Amino acid sequence: MAFALNEIRRELQAATAQPPVPHDLAVAVINDVLRLAGCKPVADPTWETWTHVRRGLWPEQVAMLAHCLMFSSLRAQSVATLSAVSAAGADVLDEFFRQVEPLTAEMVRSNAFRQEEFLRKWISVVGGSIDGEAAEASRRRVESLDYRKTLEEYRRAEQARAQEKAKRLEAERIAREAAEREAAARGWRE
Repeated sequence: MAFALNEIRRELQAATAQPPVPHDLAVAVINDVLRLAGCKPVADPTWETWTHVRRGLWPEQVAMLAHCLMFSSLRAQSVATLSAVSAAGADVLDEFFRQVEPLTAEMVRSNAFRQEEFLRKWISVVGGSIDGEAAEASRRRVESLDYRKTLEEYRRAEQARAQEKAKRLEAERIAREAAEREAAARGWRE
């Protein structure tokens, strides 16, 4: 099924003032979507295991997914798409949370690029497509939005900057030592 991404984003923009979804409600919302789609919902022990294993940003991501499902047509479109595929709810969620790992709720809520990345990854994981986009164009767009890639590029740039600084400091040290030797030799000759 093709998701109306722009419409979903407009709906979410209108719902930005909503408070964060409590974890228990978020779990219920996500499981309801899976249940309505005919997928096996994620069992409580699995949620508890994820809570202990994933930690970090995972609770925020669960709440943000529930927020998106509650306040937009993403819910209905997800149900329709998941109904057409035979997927285990735990597998879908596991893959989704793995893909959005570095994103925080605040990033998704306040940054248009991170929100688009979050939604596109959900749509991809549930087996949907973007209305009016070819599959290859969607793949390239997700790749260009990937925050992990951005973080890696930032780390590489910082590493290159640190290496350049080390080289500059070393060159300054060598120049200073040469100047000191020159000064010492000049003083001895005079």
